[in-house]
Amino acid sequence: MTSLVACEPPVTFTEPQPVDTDNLSKFPRRLKGVYLSLSDSSILSINDKLIQRTYNYDYKFHPNQLDSTERLSGDTLINLETKERKLIKRDGDSLKIHIHSVDTLFQMDYDNVVRKFKGYYFLNTRYDKTRWKVEKMNLSKGQLILSSISTKEDIENLKEINETTQDTVTNYNFTATKKEFKKFVKNDGFSASETFVKLKK
Repeated sequence: MTSLVACEPPVTFTEPQPVDTDNLSKFPRRLKGVYLSLSDSSILSINDKLIQRTYNYDYKFHPNQLDSTERLSGDTLINLETKERKLIKRDGDSLKIHIHSVDTLFQMDYDNVVRKFKGYYFLNTRYDKTRWKVEKMNLSKGQLILSSISTKEDIENLKEINETTQDTVTNYNFTATKKEFKKFVKNDGFSASETFVKLKK
């Protein structure tokens, strides 16, 4: 998972990036489509204002891995708290369950804005009143690359460009000028990335 993890992002910005750049009203036609993740075969789909990720896979586990809230009844796994039922298949002494889930990674609105700069698209998500999480997206030769700021090198790179002396160990909130942000992108910032291949219609 690259995006929208529940835990706090390690780096945020005080305003959407890059500053002094207009928000897009929708994703451009060239970005829209369906993409396959090279890391986990999930499917990413982009339409006018929405990015969603669909997972479809079989999860294998041993019956003694079930916790006290789950009960096996024939070929059905029952969650005793939510009453949710899932069909299971037996595979030797293991159980197999099919997982199908759809995650909304990004939806353009007041708290989620997209800005285009130097051929890249920046997905800005409001984290709270003064902090925005920023991700970079670009499409080149049928490959969509979604990148985030999460490595130590990224943070050091940003601190150097920004000449900040923040000592917070866990999370940084930067105020960056357009020039500083451009330099960060140019210096291979956003180094944690995932690649998706565009599927033909």
